Amino acid sequence: MEDQKEKNRSQYDTTLKDLFEQPPQRLLQILIGREAVELLPVEFASTQKRLPDLLFLLRDDSIFHLELQSSSEGMDWRMLMYYSLIRQRYPNRVLVQKVLYVGLKEWQPGSAIEEPNLSFRYEVVDIRSIDCRELLDSPSLEENILAILCRIDNQKDVIQEILYRISELSIKARADALTKLVILSRLRRLETVVKTEAEEMSLTFNVMENDVLRPLFVRAQMDGELVGEQRGRQEGEAKILTRQLQRRFGNLPEWANEKIAKAEPSLLEEWSLRILDAQSLDDVFSDKP
Repeated sequence: MEDQKEKNRSQYDTTLKDLFEQPPQRLLQILIGREAVELLPVEFASTQKRLPDLLFLLRDDSIFHLELQSSSEGMDWRMLMYYSLIRQRYPNRVLVQKVLYVGLKEWQPGSAIEEPNLSFRYEVVDIRSIDCRELLDSPSLEENILAILCRIDNQKDVIQEILYRISELSIKARADALTKLVILSRLRRLETVVKTEAEEMSLTFNVMENDVLRPLFVRAQMDGELVGEQRGRQEGEAKILTRQLQRRFGNLPEWANEKIAKAEPSLLEEWSLRILDAQSLDDVFSDKP
């Protein structure tokens, strides 16, 4: 049980840091009201094994240290240690520290150390205090995925919106993004909802090689592909293509809807690849090789 908990923590940590490979500008505006210009290295000359999660150089030349936490255990002294390490590295820069709490339980009281010779405090922001729409409106897919951890009024609608954006990716990128969404959904006990909605949209790829998605999506089929019946796949691919075309060209004429309804999944995928460069619906549906 403890091994599984540690594995889950590691997955959450890795996934969250992957989503922060580029500064999440929308989230930074919410947290600190400023933009980042650079993600700084977090390696320090120290025998300590722990490293700070994220360091951002902000546009005003100050530094923002952000810790991503799903539990509150031992954070006070860790934040003090990080403060000391970062200030030694950047003695002439203003340092702001915050913890972004993504856990399910309430944050346990405490974000300060008060002793006779020491007074230290930092700020904790529960990501559920952020309206999910703030991150759903971001052009960054990474921030869209983070929205599943925020305050949500209609879970199904939000998950569908994130999945639609994931559906527009290539198959390889789609699998990677869905993996991240599934991992984070566990922090809100929404894994089953994500699975159900992804199946209804027929987000298809081979899951047998994916350690996260395999136990969630595997079927009785020996090849382990999330395909279902051919009709179900066609309907899912058609729904995705229709939405993509509507976002690009507006409401579709009846002839376009008929072509989509009759097309095989392979042809639907081919049409979806043409959307980015197409200037009209004719460009998408042409019979060019």
